[in-house]
Amino acid sequence: MNKLFKFSFAALFLGAALSFSSCSKKDDPTPEVEMEEPQEAIITFTKLDASGNETTEKTTVEFELGEHNHSHTSAVGTRADDHSHDAPHIHLDAGAKYRMAIDLLRDEKNINSEFIKAANVHQFFFTPKDASGNVMNNFVKYTYEDKDANGRNLGLKGTFEVLTTGESDVQVILSHGLDKSKVNQTAWMYPGLANIGGDTDMDQTFELHVEAD
Repeated sequence: MNKLFKFSFAALFLGAALSFSSCSKKDDPTPEVEMEEPQEAIITFTKLDASGNETTEKTTVEFELGEHNHSHTSAVGTRADDHSHDAPHIHLDAGAKYRMAIDLLRDEKNINSEFIKAANVHQFFFTPKDASGNVMNNFVKYTYEDKDANGRNLGLKGTFEVLTTGESDVQVILSHGLDKSKVNQTAWMYPGLANIGGDTDMDQTFELHVEAD
């Protein structure tokens, strides 16, 4: 009787342990692996010649991003023949075309490859606005030069064409988790795209001054 009792107790204890272990595994979901968030964004404008080839004239604007990339903390605009500014402020030439390239960095390392791998759920948009916040439709023109696996636009690289002289605040938005099938392939400004869904990973603005070449 004593041996039977010990055996039954041991079997009961083992069964309870296995049941607890099984439940624990079900209750502990596998954590989702998140992409690294960029701490810095650098936008480089390289002037193109009449044949569309890159020249040595480059203009950059740099953003120090918050941990969640939603708040602007600082930016610096530079040009070879211009002084740097404390505000995000750059000068480009009217009638000129530029190759516009965006580099996303974390811990001083380029992490563009992560966004290229997840290009199907990311897209940059660029919206020029006047001092009152109104969209300036005929001030600049952007053409995407990179695509995701489905042939839809990304925006790490493109052609930025300056159409006229003047000033504008250019808003740069990186949308994440959007439904890209709802975005017209020719659309590069963000307003009017409220139905695409998703979140905003980056929302930064730089001041653009355009002068006659």
